Amino acid sequence: NYYMGAGHLDSYQLGANQLRKAFSSGLSSGNSNTAFYCAGHGTHFSTISAETDLPSLLLQIDYYLRLLEIYKSEMAKKFILCYRETVSTLIDRGQTTAIDAKLSYTDVSDPGRDPGTGNKLLEMFYFHQVFRNYWLGYSERCHHYVQKCFAISKPGHFFIYVIKFYHGLNTLDMMKKKKTKNYSKSAEVDGIIASMRVAASHAESNFRNKLELLEAEQRGLNNFHHDAMIFYKAAIESARKNKFIHEQGLACEKAGFYCKRMKYNEKSLMYFNQARECYEKWGSSVKVDFIQKELSKLM
Repeated sequence: NYYMGAGHLDSYQLGANQLRKAFSSGLSSGNSNTAFYCAGHGTHFSTISAETDLPSLLLQIDYYLRLLEIYKSEMAKKFILCYRETVSTLIDRGQTTAIDAKLSYTDVSDPGRDPGTGNKLLEMFYFHQVFRNYWLGYSERCHHYVQKCFAISKPGHFFIYVIKFYHGLNTLDMMKKKKTKNYSKSAEVDGIIASMRVAASHAESNFRNKLELLEAEQRGLNNFHHDAMIFYKAAIESARKNKFIHEQGLACEKAGFYCKRMKYNEKSLMYFNQARECYEKWGSSVKVDFIQKELSKLM
């Protein structure tokens, strides 16, 4: 099962490309179940890796949905609707890109499911709630769905490390807002960074930039200013090198806020401008508008 191990073996971008090829191969050979299984997971990889810009990914998803009107796979449709809502939300909060069909909690909760096999659709629903809410800046919602995800997900799956990355950043964001030392949360972040080091040792292209950004944020919070800037620069470069354009933008954004807090206004402007460029390439009007507001405050 390529999908289950791809995050530990190959780059997410390669995984998305391979699964897209498998979709075409499956459909042309008449194996529609395999084809749409690969289409769904390939879309998931594309979403979390920014392998394809968001507007192009949305077009691809809508192509799959049109095909599913013919092939009638309700389970595949539910997964793809979940991914579509994430992409639409990140583009413009669904203002011009939403459709009537959506995936709700009622659609994914299944109390009769065998607890030994789990509920993959519910796992994916929680994962995308974490992903969306982090990028939209909803810290409490993000934290809520992280706990939901951890409660039902098995350790070791690649997407648990992605959840840990966003959970670590979100926890650090919440600690910044409190402005008081929280030893339990600090210990939790230490644990996340330790696990991210392990992930980066196995799949450096997928996790090196994530590890470096967590370390930058932690050092900035603990007032290790020189180290923080070293790690911000490293995170930006690693994300650029491995083509995580959205996480390159995020690292620039975090560096911009750090420099703003330290009164380095010129550097802050530079990093915010870099973040905006990355988010424009990603195709997220939501994030472009957010950064533009920060730039306006500094000008």
